[in-house]
Amino acid sequence: MPEPVLSNNPFNTIESIRELRESLISDYINGKREDFLRQHAQLLDHYFLEQFAASEVGPEIGIIQNPFAIVALGGYGREEQCIHSDVDLLILFQKKVPKTADGLIKEVVYPLWDLGLEVGYAIRSLKESIRLAGKDFEVLTSLLDARFVCGMSQVYTELVSAIRESLIQKKSDDLIHWLFNRNE
Repeated sequence: MPEPVLSNNPFNTIESIRELRESLISDYINGKREDFLRQHAQLLDHYFLEQFAASEVGPEIGIIQNPFAIVALGGYGREEQCIHSDVDLLILFQKKVPKTADGLIKEVVYPLWDLGLEVGYAIRSLKESIRLAGKDFEVLTSLLDARFVCGMSQVYTELVSAIRESLIQKKSDDLIHWLFNRNE
């Protein structure tokens, strides 16, 4: 797929995403795209990168003082983004979640809703994500498919390391049993 060319103007970005997505879907339906799922995920990655770069709220949050990352989850995290699947995101903060995080969601998620995409998202701190994953295997399994999209990669790396060290190694038997029983 050619590199998407998007604009910093949110309206043009949305129109560009719409056009590129429609072209991608059309090519797939007509047998011209063999790697549709990955290319669809990459198109969304480009959208999030553009929105992150053009964000007005992002600088207010202070990424240096409170690093954060946009993380893909589920099928999107695995780069298996189906046409009608939810786009699952985690806005992950290293420290506490600032009140202005809602403004970031308005900039990043709302335009996708306007396109008719279903977007599921969570806004959490690193500590909160690890705590929830330790209590709820649904949360943990969603994080197993996590993939860094943009922001500060260090925050994502800390999450992956913490999940591996504090949860997977210590609760692997329980997780395997839960997954096995869930699929019966």
